[in-house]
Amino acid sequence: MKKVTSVDGIKDPYTKRILSNILQKDPLRIYAETPSRLMRLVGGLSDKQMRAPRKGGNWSVAQIVAHLCDAELVMGYRIRKVIAESKPRLESYDQDRWAKNLHYLDTDVRTNLRLLRALRDSHLSLLAALKPRELRRYGIHSERGKETVERMVQMLAGHDVNHIRQVASIRSSLKRANR
Repeated sequence: MKKVTSVDGIKDPYTKRILSNILQKDPLRIYAETPSRLMRLVGGLSDKQMRAPRKGGNWSVAQIVAHLCDAELVMGYRIRKVIAESKPRLESYDQDRWAKNLHYLDTDVRTNLRLLRALRDSHLSLLAALKPRELRRYGIHSERGKETVERMVQMLAGHDVNHIRQVASIRSSLKRANR
């Protein structure tokens, strides 16, 4: 799995922002380590703390973890679709609608963390079995255009970093509030 060395030339602002989180870093390592990092970050937090509403409509820890589970489900499906089919169409989804309609705030964080770990382990096993040419297979994303399996994993890693930072920030703010 290649490292992202530059985001120059990437036109899509979201892709550019997400990939900038992993510049010069091993995306597969980040991808593999995220569930454990999340488990450590939420360790010791109460359910009330994990569900505490954030200022400005930002997501709580519970909502972030639920979102990461759904992102893993969606991306796992996309990766499988790209590997199994020839240049399939990859639909986007509205994360805010998913958060609202799938009741992210009410989900059990620890159950979601176990699910994320299981899904991630399954996807890592699949990725380890792929040949380099299979990592270059691609689908056509409805908003971003051509996306290879490798790019999807890079995006997942950058997405992970983004949300790990958010959870770390929330945890830090909770510690400050409890002093």
